[in-house]
Amino acid sequence: MVTFKKAGAMLTATALSVGLLAPIASASTIGNERMETLPIQVAQTNTTVTKDDLMKRFRELFPNEFLNVSEKDFRTGTGYSHPTDSTVRYELYFSKNIGDQYEHGNFIFVGDTLELEQFYYQPINTKEVLFPAKYSKEEAQKAADKFMERFNKGEGYKIVPNAYDYYSPSILTQPVEYSFIYEKKNAGIPISDQTINIRVLGDGTVSSFYRTTSPKNNFTYDDPSKKLDESSIANRLQDALKAQLSYTIVPDYSTGNPKVKLVYEPNSQVMAGVHAQTGEWLTSDGLSSTLSAKSIKPIVDSPLAAKQPNMTADQARVFAEKLLATDIKGVQLEIGAVEETTSETGKEVFNIQYMYNYRNGGTGTVLTIDKATGEFIHYSDIKSNLEVDTDDSEPEVKLTQKQALDKAIALVKEWIPSSAHKYALPVDDGYHETYNNSYNFTFPRIVNGLSVVGDNISVGVDAKTGDLVNVYMSDYGDLEWPAATDILSEQEATKMLKDELELKLQYVNHPKVGNEEHYSLAYQPVFKEGASAGIDAKTGEWFDAYGMANADKPKIEHPKAAEELNYLIHAGILEVDEKFNPDAPVTKDEALKILLKSVTYMYYSSRYNEFETADESFTDITPDDPSYAFVTRALKMGMLDTSAKTFNPKTALTNQELAKWVIGTLKLNKPAQLSDIYELKYSDAALVDKDLRGHVALAYAMGLLEAENNQLKPTSEVTYAQLAQVTIRLAHKMNEYQIANY
Repeated sequence: MVTFKKAGAMLTATALSVGLLAPIASASTIGNERMETLPIQVAQTNTTVTKDDLMKRFRELFPNEFLNVSEKDFRTGTGYSHPTDSTVRYELYFSKNIGDQYEHGNFIFVGDTLELEQFYYQPINTKEVLFPAKYSKEEAQKAADKFMERFNKGEGYKIVPNAYDYYSPSILTQPVEYSFIYEKKNAGIPISDQTINIRVLGDGTVSSFYRTTSPKNNFTYDDPSKKLDESSIANRLQDALKAQLSYTIVPDYSTGNPKVKLVYEPNSQVMAGVHAQTGEWLTSDGLSSTLSAKSIKPIVDSPLAAKQPNMTADQARVFAEKLLATDIKGVQLEIGAVEETTSETGKEVFNIQYMYNYRNGGTGTVLTIDKATGEFIHYSDIKSNLEVDTDDSEPEVKLTQKQALDKAIALVKEWIPSSAHKYALPVDDGYHETYNNSYNFTFPRIVNGLSVVGDNISVGVDAKTGDLVNVYMSDYGDLEWPAATDILSEQEATKMLKDELELKLQYVNHPKVGNEEHYSLAYQPVFKEGASAGIDAKTGEWFDAYGMANADKPKIEHPKAAEELNYLIHAGILEVDEKFNPDAPVTKDEALKILLKSVTYMYYSSRYNEFETADESFTDITPDDPSYAFVTRALKMGMLDTSAKTFNPKTALTNQELAKWVIGTLKLNKPAQLSDIYELKYSDAALVDKDLRGHVALAYAMGLLEAENNQLKPTSEVTYAQLAQVTIRLAHKMNEYQIANY
């Protein structure tokens, strides 16, 4: 009989920390994809929690909600735990069909007392949840505060004002959703890992609740009365702070073509902060009176030969069988499909699906190998989690961190030799993970003597044996690397950082400071609110890769479309500057981008060669055209067709052309083509193109476009303001007609 570690991990913390999760096959349901903490292995437990127990707890917490969902609609998942927390969690979920639409709910309860850790609820979309929403953000916060009262009895949670919402939906076919973060405080000081996130839909419905970690009631805390004066710590940080120039890869999910920017960031050694009582620096090894700076040095000076050039699918299977073989009694390896595909960074790879089967189920993941070199792209050793006997003793650490680093370097040379010269030795110290007893290191890529943020090799090494635990490489290959000329100087960038530097006092749980059940007081540096701690070296502006600095975006005034325009600007759909004129005509390519970014997710996937295999296109739109991805998506959606051989992207869009686009998006092209059945009772109806008569009739009759003074103005140019209004109306119709937004 096979038993398993309570806190076994399918993927290493290194992989988890950078969001590089391979698809996981497991014997249990793992919850909704919106849940941010991913359970990664079924836990074995002697505790029996029944559906009745979960339903009783559910009704205690939600006595007046979900009354249209009966007990028979609910299902339960198998108990599971997380790698760094062996507390067992239980899942209760439902999915119910209501009028050809589904509503879903997923609830996670934790521990013997079945405390609610998180839930996610997706009701049927109504007009009230779409923009412009029924509830304002202020009204939604009142709903969140009221809901929070159920879980804040004596726990000391307070709302974080102006917290940035990284997950706010931007497309208009999705509900408006407000996010509120509450942080727990001790003696009025925030606890860094004790937060609760509540999301509220545009109609006031609480749609999710997420607690970052379970309550830690037995923890001890540093005495705040013994903290050092903030000014002395600020002076120390000011003296140590220095801008470092690096390349940063900025993904473009709409085209699949990442961009590279030169960015100044604070030297990483200062970012962990300073212990508030001792004045020492926080490092991965604990406290230090000094900071160590490491130079950038490649793993090897010259390229090494590839491990197995031009690997075939059969060779990949043989390689996997040998690598993944196990002699654990009762466990059988099953190699699934060997899929030849393209990685997200554009490499041709083999994805090898595999499972370790045992009597009551199975656990598995995916091994990814570079086809050209036969080398690892992603590998995680999950055999270490298939133990015959559960062992709760402290892990045996035989290797020092220096010895583990030497092992990691050797493993890179062994498994990824042809890329070793492109990556540098770790600049930051590695760290030890107790749950799987491994040391983890990050090797950054180097280009033109600069490190590359967003491209690295991550390696995990067994602290007892020195064996490979995991490896991940995110090689983006050949990109356009801007020259470090005509840029902000290091001194200028350092001054900008120092001018914006502020300190945040908070409690941190550092495993090598005090003990694992203690919170230490730390002063940590923060910079410009609403932006990352980086400066674009070319422009001298604060780096805003993900549209975080919404406060810096202009607010447009307009007599008819101000609300719509400002929403599009705030969501990053419409980019404007101080010269923007909302009543200026919009070109076809710009209008297409605004519409598509408003009503669909423009995510490029090289794995499926999306946007590269269009069945048809226009003669003036080639694959290297900036509009190609948008034109291809619009053709697939029916927004465009190629009845006209050219697209003419730089010409202004007319009202009748816009009518054709929106009617095509709603899948109404066929009735629109019956142009003779429509009567247009407008004074300028004769100006409508004969082939577009049906589209115009439907678009105006449905309220998507509006006439003025009984005039259609079919050949008039569409302005940005008009397009913003039409975009909102189209999104509402797509939701009403259940038109897919992908």
